[in-house]
Amino acid sequence: MFTLRDTVSSLTPARAEDLGKTLYERFREEPDTLIIPVLDADDRPVGLVERNAFFLRMAAEYGRALYANRPIEVLMDNQPLVVEADVELAAFTNDSLSYRASDLLRGFIVTDGGRYLGVGTVIGLLQAASETNRRNLDALASAKADEERARTFMTAVVESIPSMVFVKRASDQSYVLLNRAGEKILGYSREEMIGRTDEAFFDPVQAAIYHARDAEVVRSGEVKVIEEDLIPRKDGTTAILRTKKIAILDGDGRPEYLLGVSEDIAERKRAEAQIARLAHYDPLTELPNRLLFHKDLSDALARAARREDLVAVHCVDLDRFKVVNDTLGHPVGDALLKAAAERLRACVRDGDTVARLGGDEFAVVQMGLTDLSGATRLAARIVEALEAPFDLLGHQVVIGGSVGVAVSPDDGLDCDELLKKADMALYRAKADGKGTFHFFERAMDEQLQARRALELDLRRALAEGQFELFYQPLFDLEADRVTGCEALLRWFHPERGMVSPGEFIPLAEEIGLIGALGDWVLRAACDEAARWPEHVRLAVNLSPAQFRDRRLAATVVQALAASGLPAERLELEITESVLLQDSASNMAILHDLKALGVRISMDDFGTGYSSLSYLRSFPFDKIKIDQTFVRDILDDADALAIIKAVLDLGASLGITTTAEGVESEEQLHELRRQGCGEIQGYFISRPKPAGEIAALLGVAATAARGLSEVVAFSAPAAPPQSALPTAPPVGEHFEAAS
Repeated sequence: MFTLRDTVSSLTPARAEDLGKTLYERFREEPDTLIIPVLDADDRPVGLVERNAFFLRMAAEYGRALYANRPIEVLMDNQPLVVEADVELAAFTNDSLSYRASDLLRGFIVTDGGRYLGVGTVIGLLQAASETNRRNLDALASAKADEERARTFMTAVVESIPSMVFVKRASDQSYVLLNRAGEKILGYSREEMIGRTDEAFFDPVQAAIYHARDAEVVRSGEVKVIEEDLIPRKDGTTAILRTKKIAILDGDGRPEYLLGVSEDIAERKRAEAQIARLAHYDPLTELPNRLLFHKDLSDALARAARREDLVAVHCVDLDRFKVVNDTLGHPVGDALLKAAAERLRACVRDGDTVARLGGDEFAVVQMGLTDLSGATRLAARIVEALEAPFDLLGHQVVIGGSVGVAVSPDDGLDCDELLKKADMALYRAKADGKGTFHFFERAMDEQLQARRALELDLRRALAEGQFELFYQPLFDLEADRVTGCEALLRWFHPERGMVSPGEFIPLAEEIGLIGALGDWVLRAACDEAARWPEHVRLAVNLSPAQFRDRRLAATVVQALAASGLPAERLELEITESVLLQDSASNMAILHDLKALGVRISMDDFGTGYSSLSYLRSFPFDKIKIDQTFVRDILDDADALAIIKAVLDLGASLGITTTAEGVESEEQLHELRRQGCGEIQGYFISRPKPAGEIAALLGVAATAARGLSEVVAFSAPAAPPQSALPTAPPVGEHFEAAS
């Protein structure tokens, strides 16, 4: 009597904690494996993964990203068909066909005493059933009822299998059996096929191939697997099948029949193709991704080396993409990326590669160049194409693009080097005002190395306390005295000397140090200002990058509490760019700061795009007229008119107005004549260290503090109460402009 032990196939199991990517690689390496059992630590079955279902899930959008690093237990069927090895074959098959036919047909797990032994498959059941039928043929012949039951059993198994099952006579290869699935797959009825050979259905060349394969199976007696069999259907279309064939022997051990089982793998092939596409193409723009870009660039460089021609790499960045994404939303941002991809495709020739490397970064591989003129023309076309307006979901958007170009072999011979240098050139193009292109120059690499050295020095300076605060007075023309001081950060490098804030502040913003640096400035300045006379306010500049930290208001509260400085004596200066970036969120933070009693000032007023509109949307306490207008006040009627208009506007709105960059007595007199109330500039005083400012104000300066000390400092003693000495005439005790 046959049992399931006679049908079992040995198959290496997986573990529930294994990752999806290991299963993916295994299915790719073992094309013959259709199911994989999953065991627990005690070798007991806990699940089963079926090949087709797994590939379909992995091929779904973002399937690999979702499941590659997740455990198999989230991907498996946790209720597989499990049966003990000693169960009789006929009883098991009949029972399973009645209530778990689909599980039986895809495969099942066989155990011995509850522990994993192997797996059972349809072809194994068919072989065992055939052997059972052969061994019991004499007994069945003597009992018609038993013969009918045996025939019914075999028919039920074969007809229920979703794969195509066919049987040929070994002697002449004519069909003797075709199941229902086979009829559906091929389009021929079994009546059309039974008794006929492949020559009746397929062209002579193809029929000869099938004949040779079948003859080899009959001759060898081994299982033959055709991984991808393209079979013409009756309607002229083609079926993609995976076929297993094996010879069935008669009582004397000679081949009598050839049994074949064919699985329709068209859906699986589509899934695998989709996975391959997801691995190499960006799903949004359908452009090659970074991986395929590297491959195409490597191939182009190899061909160029043989032909001795040039390859150009263009790095393309969309200007102002973040503004579009933040203000109009991600759907418009996605539409913009797709539209930009189409324009880039239209710029290049057949054979060139356009790829999306990530975010709003694109790249182009341009091949077959004999000189730089072709690369120049393409870079110019890209810039021109991206500067034209985009119509996106009811919005007209103007962004522009910047391009950096590196050319092999002069700029490098491998992918990474060319990309790095094209990126350096792109950085220069953006620094030059965007909407242009630049070729790589050796000086760019030297500048990059210098920038990296400065970045290392900047991080070290923060840790070693190389920063110092200077203060520049603000002078009230009506009260004729200093009423405030602006804190200005200075970096004294041990080797470089004084490093310009214009050099290190943008770098600190870019590498993420501005938060820690800004916190130190705020705390140290508040600690110093708490010792100044009560009528002297402290002004501190806030970087737009600091507004990305939603704890900014809490940081200000902590600095005020630790120093004892009243909130109304702190004035925070921002530029218009704070409100251009994530304006709703940043506006909320400004209102939180205003609610604390802190004064808010708009710096560089008049140089931005929307300054007037922001005066309507937020109750600023002060506006500071940019020094570019003050510089030309005596010689430019337009500059004087702008200043007068701003002063009138401030007066009508009840907002204090400060003129920056006052460098001469003549400028001061003109500003006073126009009604300006407060000035700041070299004519009053250059920025000075805390000690000199404290002496000016008649108080003692605090000791300089490093970052680590300031973060944890406690509230100081009460500031001196002595009044500021009578203010001298303007300029008498201040450093005049040189």
